[in-house]
Amino acid sequence: MNRKGFLLDTHILIWYLQDKTKLNKNIAEDIDYFQYPFYVSVASLHEIIFLIQEKKIKKYDSISDIKNAVEEKQIHFLYIKPKHIEVLEKLSTPYIKNDPHRDQFDRIIISQGISEGLTVISADTVFPLYKDRGFKLLEN
Repeated sequence: MNRKGFLLDTHILIWYLQDKTKLNKNIAEDIDYFQYPFYVSVASLHEIIFLIQEKKIKKYDSISDIKNAVEEKQIHFLYIKPKHIEVLEKLSTPYIKNDPHRDQFDRIIISQGISEGLTVISADTVFPLYKDRGFKLLEN
């Protein structure tokens, strides 16, 4: 496993907090037992606000509830820094059925992973299409 740590994609965090059965058992246990440093991007918190408003997250009523749950699990917040934006500026853009992948939440998470040397944990089918130097992915 990665000594530097892991960056959880938004849906991985949601699955961990709401329904661990969707997660790979080893990943869930590693988070539960603090086996490695785990991080969540503040971009994920931004994305979660929309999911709460759309009633796609049922267990939590507010971003404060999510923030408290993350802190309780000793998952660290990764704030967006200028060096992440510099990597984002140069990040490749994979195409899916002739359309560029433009999900800015995904792209900043990938950029943060590259910048910080973290392995991103995701089940997103687009993530493996990123071939950027330094991008490490652990698929759920």
